[in-house]
Amino acid sequence: MQENRTETSPAFRRPWLVAFFLGAITLALFSPAIRFDFVNYDDNLYVYDNPAVLHGLSGAGLHYALTTGDNATWAPVTWLSYELDSSLLGTRPSSYHTTNILLHVAAGLILFFALWLMLKSTWSSALVAAIFLLHPLRTESVVWISERKDVLCALFWALGLLAYWYYTAKPSLGGWLLLLLCFLLGAMSKMMMVTFPFVLLLLDLWPLKRITLDWEGLRSRGWKLLREKIPFFVLCGLIVFLNSRALHAKGTFKTEGTGVLEKLMRVAENYTFYLGKIFWPTSRTILYPVHPVQTAAAILSLLLLVAISTAAFWQARKRPWLLVGWLWFLGALVPVIGFVSFGPFDVSDRYAYIPSIGLTLAVVVVLEQCTARREAARWPIALLLIALCSFLTYADLPRWKDSFALYDAGLRVAPDCVAYVNRGTVYLKQGDEQKAMDDFNAALQIEPDYPLALSNRGCIEIDFGNIDAAIADCSKAIQDDPILADAWNNRGNAYNRVGRTTEAVADYNQAIQLKPDKALYYNNRAAVLFGLQKVTQAKADLDKCTELGGTPHPGLVAAVNEALHAQH
Repeated sequence: MQENRTETSPAFRRPWLVAFFLGAITLALFSPAIRFDFVNYDDNLYVYDNPAVLHGLSGAGLHYALTTGDNATWAPVTWLSYELDSSLLGTRPSSYHTTNILLHVAAGLILFFALWLMLKSTWSSALVAAIFLLHPLRTESVVWISERKDVLCALFWALGLLAYWYYTAKPSLGGWLLLLLCFLLGAMSKMMMVTFPFVLLLLDLWPLKRITLDWEGLRSRGWKLLREKIPFFVLCGLIVFLNSRALHAKGTFKTEGTGVLEKLMRVAENYTFYLGKIFWPTSRTILYPVHPVQTAAAILSLLLLVAISTAAFWQARKRPWLLVGWLWFLGALVPVIGFVSFGPFDVSDRYAYIPSIGLTLAVVVVLEQCTARREAARWPIALLLIALCSFLTYADLPRWKDSFALYDAGLRVAPDCVAYVNRGTVYLKQGDEQKAMDDFNAALQIEPDYPLALSNRGCIEIDFGNIDAAIADCSKAIQDDPILADAWNNRGNAYNRVGRTTEAVADYNQAIQLKPDKALYYNNRAAVLFGLQKVTQAKADLDKCTELGGTPHPGLVAAVNEALHAQH
């Protein structure tokens, strides 16, 4: 594709002016999210219940970031960014929201400049970057604090594209090392970066034109281009290993349960799901329920994918952007497309964050070709698409205001046990036990053996005086998920309520072993130990509770201190 030297407005030919416009509109669009609250879906694990993050950047924080597999991920750069926010901006939700938005804007603007240098077309580069920045599918990656890993990965992905253009323009060891650094930082933010070397090979075909799709081109240049990326693929293996170990440790990495044919059918359905959401982003939720594979739908999805792929390969020599953009979309989705399961879901809006760039690139270049004889229409078309994306995104933002808004919106799309449990947990913290109980029961109607719902219902049953039911629910939760620390704690509370103190202490011990940084567990064990006349041990637990940022029961603290004073 040749540089378009006759674009309508001279102002639009200035890339810095275009970048300023894109950055300003994106900041204005997402700025309401700065006032949004945390949501209790992973934000607690990443930030507000995570002492390592709340204590800010430190030597201990660095060690935690490099070694932890919390939340089933190995992402030291992501953890360090949270810690840096806590140190510089404080631990309010606005601190983390602000950084997410700024990182997203930076990623989009760098993407624009990288494409501008590669494509030599301001219009195409600006429109691809604008859709990336403003598309309504972006809200999950940008507004959800827990998805810091998405915006960080996108930032280093865009920086990597810029570094790759520089390296191919002026090959040098320094340029190659800079590219490798961008890749490593991205991979240490989110595992999805492992698809980046594959995309570099696509860019070698177009727009960089370092290789051609003929025998002579492949023979003379193929091995050289592949060889320079071998270290990247080796590092991909290491990154996958580290993340797989974290996933296995948390029990969220599942490869069993379905046959190969069913997995392939699921994959075909998932690809068409993302195609549909990119072009028609309606009926969206943070938790799409997992439905049984529909054979007819899967076959139609597979036929659609084959048809598009066939057309892209058929046009590869004349219109290589079709093949490059389509394979970018397909390839970047591979880690999350459904071959393996990472949790109680198969698809999610956030997974389209980087893969959608490739599809958008192909469509935008086709649109530019179609308007070759009507160049005056290009910028109005771009502005219309920008306005449409902005309107849809603005309308979607209130869904992320707080936990209630998020789950209410999700449950309007489809019933989901996780949404019910998480909303019930918020009701429980606010003291509305009946609404919480209703939500936990609704979750258990969908999935009768859901451990967290059983554990939480058991917690309420204690307050309702149904101790036997509480013990039964918590025991069932422990049987199904032995590493669910809250279930052990809740059963300990139930045992303590009926005087079974030995069993209560044993359950509290197990809860603390599983989550040694949970202050509440130490307070609960201290109460039982004090009742058993183990005053010194109770005092140690209360001190540990305080050390972890908890607030021990004032009456218990006073009683323990009085008993210790009497002993002396």
